[in-house]
Amino acid sequence: MKNKSDVRFCKNKKCQKVLPEGYKHRYCEACRNKQAQTAKNVLKGIGTGAVTAASIAVVVVTGGKINPKK
Repeated sequence: MKNKSDVRFCKNKKCQKVLPEGYKHRYCEACRNKQAQTAKNVLKGIGTGAVTAASIAVVVVTGGKINPKK
C-alpha cells in the first residue's frame, strides 16, 4: 500500500494532477507542453522585435536613401 508521502503532484498550482509512480519530471505532460509553447511564442516575439529594430536602424542610418532599382 502506498503512503501519502509516496504520491507526487504536478507543481503547477492550478493543475495539481497526481503524477504516475516513477515519473521523473516535476510537472505533468500537459503543463510541460504549455510551458514549451509559451517559451516558443516569447522567442518568436523577441525575434520579430529584433528584426523590426534592425530594419528601423538601417533606415535611420542610411537616411532612407536605399534604392534597390539601381
